[in-house]
Amino acid sequence: MKKIYILLLTVCMISLSCETPDSSPQVIGFTTSEDGKTDVVAGPNDINAVWESYIDAHNSRDAEGIRALNADNFSAYGAAGEVVEGSDAHIEFLTQWFETNNPRWTIQWAISNTGENNEGEVADFVTAGHQLILNVDGQDITVYQVIDAMISDGKVVNFNVYQQERGQASSE
Repeated sequence: MKKIYILLLTVCMISLSCETPDSSPQVIGFTTSEDGKTDVVAGPNDINAVWESYIDAHNSRDAEGIRALNADNFSAYGAAGEVVEGSDAHIEFLTQWFETNNPRWTIQWAISNTGENNEGEVADFVTAGHQLILNVDGQDITVYQVIDAMISDGKVVNFNVYQQERGQASSE
């Protein structure tokens, strides 16, 4: 009888310890629109690699690599109000910027997420923080960027750039 009791207790403990974990996506934030709030959930990890390849192509000045990673309907919105539509315009913008300011990015962090775009369609995004070194009038300066990029089918559809130039602490 004691052996049956121990066996039943063991089976009961095993069945309780084998609970199925919640497989719903992890909510990491929200977006708002005129229709209210919608959840932003953790996105697929593979899109971070797309962004890393994109930044690598920029740092190596690989215009064809950048073009290959741009979606057919590519657009970008810069920190100073620049609007770039299409890969040709993007490559033209970058070619001039590469020559003038020699930008060099270092990705400091990246988060993949899935949420709704402005049209209410669900899409995948990479939100990444970067250190950017620019040459301005012969001197290197450092700025920090957060770029929010929509990624679909391994291509960059669009991105928004937010930039900060940090000041020095006052000695007073």
